[in-house]
Amino acid sequence: MGNYFFKEQEKGMSVVVVNKERELDVYLNVYANSSDQLIGEKIYKKGAIEELVGTNSGHYSIIIDRNGESDDDQHPVGIEIHLVMKRPNLSNETAYSCSTRNHNSSKLIKTVKVGKALLFQTKEYVESSDTNKYVILIKHFDDLFNKFIQEQCSGDMYWGRSNNCHNYARFCLESLHLSWPDSVVSPADDYPFLLDVLEIQKCESIATNQTSNQTN
Repeated sequence: MGNYFFKEQEKGMSVVVVNKERELDVYLNVYANSSDQLIGEKIYKKGAIEELVGTNSGHYSIIIDRNGESDDDQHPVGIEIHLVMKRPNLSNETAYSCSTRNHNSSKLIKTVKVGKALLFQTKEYVESSDTNKYVILIKHFDDLFNKFIQEQCSGDMYWGRSNNCHNYARFCLESLHLSWPDSVVSPADDYPFLLDVLEIQKCESIATNQTSNQTN
């Protein structure tokens, strides 16, 4: 569960609300992750679980359409929040990313609209400039990541069963008083040992890269 984003088409971002009805809509995105799918295929050769792993296992993020710019529910535009690796080839240490999503991705498997970020419909937020609204959002998720690490991961900054993009996306939705959609089912929920296998693979890959860097 890492960074798998490939730009196809950019859209200019607005500094004012475009569609009031879509303002602060929240979406859950699932991106393809070849390493996660490979693990599933190695363990479950055939049957329903193979389809499950192939369609819902990967990288998770949420998008908040802060200015109501999405044309439809399948191509959300706004601020994308997700847990990532700081240096994916060298360390399993995690961080959070909060950036503008204004283009489609060839790796996107599924997008589900889950509700509205009503938490931000405060007097301070509503009366703020576009820049200050962005700052308010960034601060919220910056604080939230630190809370996630302390409360859900016991202070452990490294990727694993607790500290991963799936759990962080769920934590973000819960902080907005929104529920995880039933239509997005991760194999990690029912088969958490998949994460242990992936963690071993990640550690082995990092060790190989570190050895390679030392010898070069």
